Amino acid sequence: MTYQSSHFTSTAPVFYFGEVQYHVDESDGYVEVRVWRTGSDLSKTGTVTVRSRKTDPVSAEAGEDYVGISKNLDFAPGVTMQTFRVTILDDLGQPVLEGPEKFELVLRMPMNGILGEPGKATIFINDSVSDLPKVQFRDLTYTGNENDGKITAIIYRSGDLSYTSSVRCYSRQGSAQVMMDFNERPNTEASTITFLPGEVEKPCTLILVDDTEHEEVEELRLVLGSPKSESPFGASIGAQNETLIKIKDDADKAIIRFGATKFSVSEPTESGQVSVVNIPVQRVGDTSKVSVVRVHTKDGSASSGEDYHPVSEDIEFKEGETEHTVEIEILYDGVREMREAFTVHLKPDENMVAEIQMTKAIVYIEEMNSMADVTFPAVPVVISLLQYDDTSSARDSQPAAGYPVVCVTACNPKYLDFDRTGSICAGERINNTLTRYRWLVSAPTGLDGVTSPMREVDFDTFFTSSKSISLDSVYFQAGSRVQCAARAVNSNGDEGLELSSSIVSISIEEGLCQPRVLGAVGAEPFSAKLRYTGPEDLDHPNLIKLTITMPHIDGMLPVVSTRPLSNFELTLSPDGTRVGNHRCSNLLDYNEVRTRHGFITDSTRNPEAIGGTAPYQYSATLRGQSTLRFYRNLHLEACLWEFVSYYDMSELLSDCGGTIGTDGQVLNLVQSYVTLRVPLHVSYVFHSPVGAGGWQHFDLQSELRLTFVYDTAILWRDGIGSPPEAELQGKIQIQIRL
Repeated sequence: MTYQSSHFTSTAPVFYFGEVQYHVDESDGYVEVRVWRTGSDLSKTGTVTVRSRKTDPVSAEAGEDYVGISKNLDFAPGVTMQTFRVTILDDLGQPVLEGPEKFELVLRMPMNGILGEPGKATIFINDSVSDLPKVQFRDLTYTGNENDGKITAIIYRSGDLSYTSSVRCYSRQGSAQVMMDFNERPNTEASTITFLPGEVEKPCTLILVDDTEHEEVEELRLVLGSPKSESPFGASIGAQNETLIKIKDDADKAIIRFGATKFSVSEPTESGQVSVVNIPVQRVGDTSKVSVVRVHTKDGSASSGEDYHPVSEDIEFKEGETEHTVEIEILYDGVREMREAFTVHLKPDENMVAEIQMTKAIVYIEEMNSMADVTFPAVPVVISLLQYDDTSSARDSQPAAGYPVVCVTACNPKYLDFDRTGSICAGERINNTLTRYRWLVSAPTGLDGVTSPMREVDFDTFFTSSKSISLDSVYFQAGSRVQCAARAVNSNGDEGLELSSSIVSISIEEGLCQPRVLGAVGAEPFSAKLRYTGPEDLDHPNLIKLTITMPHIDGMLPVVSTRPLSNFELTLSPDGTRVGNHRCSNLLDYNEVRTRHGFITDSTRNPEAIGGTAPYQYSATLRGQSTLRFYRNLHLEACLWEFVSYYDMSELLSDCGGTIGTDGQVLNLVQSYVTLRVPLHVSYVFHSPVGAGGWQHFDLQSELRLTFVYDTAILWRDGIGSPPEAELQGKIQIQIRL
């Protein structure tokens, strides 16, 4: 019996811990422990029980510092090691700095084996790192303005908050300099920030020096150092031990602007007299440098030389100067008329020192002649031109997007109650054909229900007028709010009081050519072709035909040119600037075209347009001849624009910005090819009361190419053409026009 027991003991597997001690931080969450089994015969399944227990004296408590354990570890045949975890409890919600604590793990009740050494392991829990009071900046960067006087960085404390802690918050200059830009926080006790028990955040305030000289963004650093605490283990500084301070100086930035955006002046009452309107030009911010800006006037409904003396002059702001005044003389023209307007503009600072804001001001010239005692018997109404023949149907519906609206006065036979107002108009001798109109538009109502203020449409385009009975659809879009104002005029030409209509909203659901995604605004793809007509085209023989096809979207105006497009306030205006800059474009009316042909012709109807016509689509009385000439290129039923023009080679090169390459060799030595390249710029423009100059736009760009094959020997003698024996005959004679 003694022999057998001794033999079993010598061959039985042995269970024991891999380590005598394990060290873990309280914040680690668990400790991983290994139990080994060794011996000469591991062919059988073995089991051992591992239990946790308190130390003597008691240190770590089960349920407070760790989760107690009592479990069996099963070793399959041949397995030598098992791993298990003991959960460590972190007092994360209310950290308490407890110092090192410990508990024990022991092995018990082995099966098919015996206990070896070490049969006990001690687990040491340390919270002197995770629960140690720790301070750091909450954010990596803090930004402030010089004129705020200070910038406050927040210092955040974590860990055991039951002790008083302190840390130094001191400055290190960068591009921002001590005394010039901020008051130094020295690395001394004077810069100490103290946390009382329970406090989590404390401000570190940096005092800024405010001056009048503009500076770019400047930087410095705030740094934390010398942490202290009443805890037995002290305090520490976290990873975010410094923060970047950025000082902006927006308040001192030099800005030049008009003193106001609108001015009103009375027209002189007698010939030879002049009135003067004073336009203040102000400079705010840094005045230590010299700035030079140009001020110039631009015609609106008022004409220079007739209604006012034009101005174009440079204004020099010398050091310390803050304001200049521009005087504009208003002339007596002897014509009774509505209020007229012109604009005054500021150009950028020639010295590139000051920023230019409020670059446009409007000057209204008020007519001083007494108004005639005439007025409409009722306010006008705004309806869609589609409903002009049935104004009663417009009462319960919104005007459709993509078609003009019309201002119907009480003296218009189309007015709903004209059977009652007509006699009053006759008694007042009101001539409705002389009525003066104004239009006001606002941007669509936002999703939050907020509306924009109504703004007067006080600018015309080269093909539309904002002072007629109808307002073209290019001035508004789906959801816009529209209002008209009408001034009665009697048969003697005397003007009366102005009445305004109710504000109407353009329909969002109803439109003639709505975008593919309802409510979306953007450019659409277009198609462009360049083709040689040949001699067979009797109307345009031997020319280059340029065809541009593009979708039509309600409220969007297509602009096509071979030159880059920009500054649409000027590009779309009736003055002659666009004539010189965009010779090959749809911006020129038929009488402004300098080439033999243009996109806009003197025709107002397109006989090839498919489908029927909309009400008053071709009414020159309601829409104007120039408007109809432009819209001739629109196939309204198909929602498609098509612009076609014809040019000879010389025009494409000299007027349209085209280029030509002649270095190609094809077929044999006597034939070559020439490639014509024509740039093409396409913009979708729409009116925006809040946009720059009243317009916003989406721009596209492309290049068209056309290649000709020619006999090299006869190119310059007979032009580009086919040999005499060819079946298809054609020729282009290159002519350079100077």
